[in-house]
Amino acid sequence: MEKRKKFTIPFMPTHLTTEAAVTMVFIGFLLVISGAFPKLMHTPADPLVTPMNLKPEWYILWGYAILEMVPNKLMGVLLPGVVLGLLVVVPFLERNPHRHPKKRVFAVSVFTGMVILMAILTYVGATVSFG
Repeated sequence: MEKRKKFTIPFMPTHLTTEAAVTMVFIGFLLVISGAFPKLMHTPADPLVTPMNLKPEWYILWGYAILEMVPNKLMGVLLPGVVLGLLVVVPFLERNPHRHPKKRVFAVSVFTGMVILMAILTYVGATVSFG
């Protein structure tokens, strides 16, 4: 019995070129739409005036709180690195072969302490007005 060859489209030249063409049409459409209906901007920022109560984004508020609470600014910059470095060093300090968290008390307690510390510092950085 004779085997029939199925008709297939090769991926590399044919399918890839059609995908690239569709992508270019879509990007062109977005450029035309954004040129026809531009988003109006607010007044430009004045580089000589700093806004009051300037706060960073939520995910680095803990570092901002440390930087503002420590009187020595160099120590305020180095302390977050030390805190994160401690998390890197913990697996090397605890050489426990078990993987279950109940049997790795030291690592879990250090991690939990760091999470609680960062949560408290994030709350302090968000609510307390420094300066």
